[in-house]
Amino acid sequence: MHTVIVESPAREGYTETRKELVQLRFESSFYKTQHRRALERERILRVKVKELEATPQRLEDQIKVLTSGFQKTIEEQKTRIEELKAQNAWLKQRLFGRQSEQSNKDQDDKDIDDAVVPTIEKPQTKRPRGQQTGTAGHGRKSHDHLPSIEIIHDLKDNEKSCPKCGLAFKLFPTTADCEDIHYEVRIMRRVHKRRSYLPTCNCGVVTGIVTAAPAPKLIPKGMFTVELWAHILAEKFLFQRPMSRLLQVLGLEGLRISQGTITGGLQKIKEIVHPLYIRMLEHSRHAHHRHMDETPWKMFATIDGKVGYRWWLWVSVTKDTVVYILDPTRSSRVPKEYLGKDPKGILSVDRYVVYKTLASEDFKISYCWGHVRRDYVRIHDAYPRQRLWAQGWINQVNTIFHLNNNRLKVLADKENFKTADKALRQGLDIFRQSYVKELASDKLHVRARLALKSLAEHWDGLLIFVDHPEIPMDNNLSERKLREAALGRKNYYGSGATWSGDLTVALFTIFQTAKHNGLDPIKYLTAYLHAAANNDGKPPNNVDDFLPWHLSSEQKTAWQLPV
Repeated sequence: MHTVIVESPAREGYTETRKELVQLRFESSFYKTQHRRALERERILRVKVKELEATPQRLEDQIKVLTSGFQKTIEEQKTRIEELKAQNAWLKQRLFGRQSEQSNKDQDDKDIDDAVVPTIEKPQTKRPRGQQTGTAGHGRKSHDHLPSIEIIHDLKDNEKSCPKCGLAFKLFPTTADCEDIHYEVRIMRRVHKRRSYLPTCNCGVVTGIVTAAPAPKLIPKGMFTVELWAHILAEKFLFQRPMSRLLQVLGLEGLRISQGTITGGLQKIKEIVHPLYIRMLEHSRHAHHRHMDETPWKMFATIDGKVGYRWWLWVSVTKDTVVYILDPTRSSRVPKEYLGKDPKGILSVDRYVVYKTLASEDFKISYCWGHVRRDYVRIHDAYPRQRLWAQGWINQVNTIFHLNNNRLKVLADKENFKTADKALRQGLDIFRQSYVKELASDKLHVRARLALKSLAEHWDGLLIFVDHPEIPMDNNLSERKLREAALGRKNYYGSGATWSGDLTVALFTIFQTAKHNGLDPIKYLTAYLHAAANNDGKPPNNVDDFLPWHLSSEQKTAWQLPV
């Protein structure tokens, strides 16, 4: 039996109200959630709005940074392009241009800045070298000092009589003379016949056959005379001719020599000339003033601790000597070992940093004004827009040289020297004021600034010549002494062994020291080698007597360098 429950109207109303309440609570939670989401969306949107509002400024800042970076890169590339163009122009000038540091008066005014450098009075332009147009000549040079031979030129027999009557001509007492200069090379084989004698007495003091002594030989049992060896050595180490070319020339004259024969002889000669080289080296160490420089030299030999074949040929030029030193490095060790401990005096050099380490209170470093001038010559040739600026500084350096030359001309005249010395010092003061003023400018080209900064850094060393007039302003003397060595490096590339390098510097030193002292280098070396030959192929016992400053007046006259 089922029970039926009948709800009352009040309960039904309550139920409906409850449902509505539940629905309203549900909707309230829903709308609250929606409201929270809306607030969250609003917050997010506000953040995005702020980000978007900040984006233009951020992008603008990024654009500025990128633009600044690109601009910097563009400027760096422009500078690099200018440097490469300048380097290219400089290399072309060195390869194809005039090999002279003299100024060119014709200036290209195109694309030149209007910068003006204060200048002082310029030296007067020198007249052109050589014979001047419109002046009388000096005639042919006299060669009376050369040996002469007379060659008789006569008429043919049928020309010594009258062609009509046949009557013979009478010999005229004078001759019609003319002369020419003849060159003749003779390579000959000399046969030494040593006479022998047999004693005819019965004293018994001399037994057997007595034979004349053999001719002295530079190399025992060798076939070549001292004169031939002197010729070979001069051709290679004085005139810088490759040995292969010299052997070809001798072959054309009928003398064929193998390279091995020459090499063996040179090894023995190295031991003969080495003591003379050492004496000259030791003498040069005691000089008060010297020039030094260095240049690369190839040594095709492998030694421990050395990578590659580049060695360095150093030169030291003093009043009496020209000494060469060959070393694997370009370090300060080389001049320090050469000069010894606590050197004194003055050293003329370029601006290579190694020489700066040698300076002390008793040892002054005099820098080369020629290198200062080259800084501005290079800027003039490589940077068209800086030519006027560079030319102004070239003119100022030229003026300093001119003022110093004027001072040297009156060195023995105290009053005139005092005036010329004052003019030089005033010129240097103006020169210094000019570079100080230029360095203070912020519009200076980077290369120009580097040149002036180098000038300022070396200024004290550049003034050494002012208080020491005997010191040259430049280091050209040592550079000239390296030119012949550089020619040899170009012609025969260097040395193939360490002993060959030792021989090279020894003969470079002997030949150039002889010339430096007004001696004929071939005659000088020939006399020394003859003394060695007379000593059984060993160095002479009196090596010191062959030093140029120990020679007698008769020896100096006999070995004098031809004028």
